[in-house]
Amino acid sequence: MKENVLNNRELAQIKRIAQNVDTDFQKVCKLEAQINKLTQERDSLQQGIDETEAPVIRKTGGYRSTDIYKKEVIPQFNADGTPKVDKNGRQLKVTKYVLRYPDTLVPPCETDASIEVNETPTEEERTETPNPSIL
Repeated sequence: MKENVLNNRELAQIKRIAQNVDTDFQKVCKLEAQINKLTQERDSLQQGIDETEAPVIRKTGGYRSTDIYKKEVIPQFNADGTPKVDKNGRQLKVTKYVLRYPDTLVPPCETDASIEVNETPTEEERTETPNPSIL
């Protein structure tokens, strides 16, 4: 069996490659750590949201509050039609939560009226096919 022996020239080439990729490799390691931290933060926030939404989901049959209400940000204007601004010059806005479906409270059921249900069995359904293993 032949051992994989590297000569000095090949070792020097590999060392040079290791030096060249080291900064990118360090960046990848840092990004992986940030991804893990952000994933944990997202999971924690999602768990809190799910716990808070649980009563709404139970009462509405599976709908979340964001399915029932939509957020609207409305800019404010003065009587003369100019935008209202705060002391820093930013336009003032009002946030309102409005029912998405004011008539039904929950999203309407999507049914297709063109589909007809035939409850009478067909001739094929009435006749049972014999089991070939019995014969």
